[in-house]
Amino acid sequence: MLGFSSIPQMIIVIGLSLINAVLLCLVAYKLVHIYQLGGYRNRPFIKWVFDRENGFFTRLIALTLLGFGGMFIVNVVFKNFVDVGYLAHIGFAFYFLLAVFLCRSIFQQKAKIGLKFTARVKRLYMVMFLLIFGLSFFAMWAGSFCPWIQFSFVTGVALILPFCVIMASWVLFPVEAWIRGFYIKRAKKKLFSEQYKNLIRVGVTGSYGKTSCKNILAKMLAKKYTVASSPSSYNTPLGFSLTVNNILDEHEVFVFEMGLRYRRDIKYLAQLFRPMHGVLTGIGTQHIETMRTVENIKNEKAELLRALPTDGIAVLNGESEKCVELFSELELENKFLVSVTDGDNVFASVQDIKMSAEGCEFEMTMGGEVVKCKTKLLGKHNIQNILMCGAMAYKLGVSLGLIAEAVGELEAIPHRLEMVKSGNGIIILDDSYNASEDGIRAALEVLSFFDGKKVVQTPGLVEQGKFGYDANFKIGQMIADIADEVIVVNELNKDALINGLKDAGFENTKIHFVSSLDGAKELYAKLLSKGDVLLISNDLPDNFK
Repeated sequence: MLGFSSIPQMIIVIGLSLINAVLLCLVAYKLVHIYQLGGYRNRPFIKWVFDRENGFFTRLIALTLLGFGGMFIVNVVFKNFVDVGYLAHIGFAFYFLLAVFLCRSIFQQKAKIGLKFTARVKRLYMVMFLLIFGLSFFAMWAGSFCPWIQFSFVTGVALILPFCVIMASWVLFPVEAWIRGFYIKRAKKKLFSEQYKNLIRVGVTGSYGKTSCKNILAKMLAKKYTVASSPSSYNTPLGFSLTVNNILDEHEVFVFEMGLRYRRDIKYLAQLFRPMHGVLTGIGTQHIETMRTVENIKNEKAELLRALPTDGIAVLNGESEKCVELFSELELENKFLVSVTDGDNVFASVQDIKMSAEGCEFEMTMGGEVVKCKTKLLGKHNIQNILMCGAMAYKLGVSLGLIAEAVGELEAIPHRLEMVKSGNGIIILDDSYNASEDGIRAALEVLSFFDGKKVVQTPGLVEQGKFGYDANFKIGQMIADIADEVIVVNELNKDALINGLKDAGFENTKIHFVSSLDGAKELYAKLLSKGDVLLISNDLPDNFK
């Protein structure tokens, strides 16, 4: 019967297949986590799986080979003495024990952003379980024809676990496409219904500062309107549908952050959202690995502004070279360039800037009016963000006085140059969410305002593709001008950062390398004391480890 000598043995094999499926689904937790972080895209997932630095696939190989060896030895030992039909199962104890130890090591690892058990992940797990169960049963059936091998083949299922994740995703693709389409269609129907015919829709995009500008603008507009905005960093099509379906209610303004990672991302979001007005916060090299060139990034970001109606308002960052180029190319009547440094075609600017470790004070000029502003937000780049959002709010009818009032109420967004004063007198500048060259430059400028020893902790930049080494070499040079001590985290950009530091004349004894955040924390007691400042610049997501 299917290679099994009896029905009881077949039942045992089914039970063993179920146990194997459960254990391997637990082992696959890390794989599903990485798959989710990569947006359920196969290319970055496969790249991570076979990256020797994280060693995950190496552990799967070890589980397979050691498990196979243990089971094979049991078969050989008992073959000449007794019927191995049942005693071969002893080898499973060793294999399952190895799988349990691997699961334990996986779940002991701390993740910055844990796996979210969404409905999609639950469906993925369900299909994966069935796939692993079927493959396990088949492997044991095939092995039953060879007394020397017996059920040892089942350990090979662990080796193809990453492909089980991909296969499960392929099986679910039509289902996910239908569900995604359903929620997006429902959101579009609601957004463009008669109820929201007068809703003001404002899109915000850029290589950096999107979330900050979205929150600042929402705060300013709330002085006159009831405002809905996309939560956190929800800037994808599903983020759009979630915001519209679950958050948008009796609001007069909807501010939506629009994210970019691949070509046509902004264009597709613009088709869904149909923005009436747009803010372009800046154009840089973030995501250049997937977008290939800065020009491609510029063209894709411009899709937000190209989607605006003829009477739409476009606000662009006058401090960004590519934004200035785009400004001259745009055929919009209501386009406005804003800059903290006055220049040609600038609609709004600032004067008398006073920056310190406590915040910023400045005078903002707009439409011939001048108003004094004070904010707890740190750095010149935040003044630029305030200026861009102020220009949009002003053009949408919010008075300059109310804008200044909103500026005074702004709070730092967590992990975006957020100042935290620890109980032992050490100041932490938490900029761990930042991942751009411009952002790091701005954070270093803020760091320069502080007294005491300045320590910078960074893993460098990711998603830079072939430009990765040069970009991180430059980051190293920039850090050398400000920092007193540097902690380089992770192997990924180690050489580029350290070589950049040394090229700028930074002392080798002041450079500290650690492979993980835990290693960095162990250095704090040695490097930091009361009055010192620690800048945490960028933090590698789990799928870059």
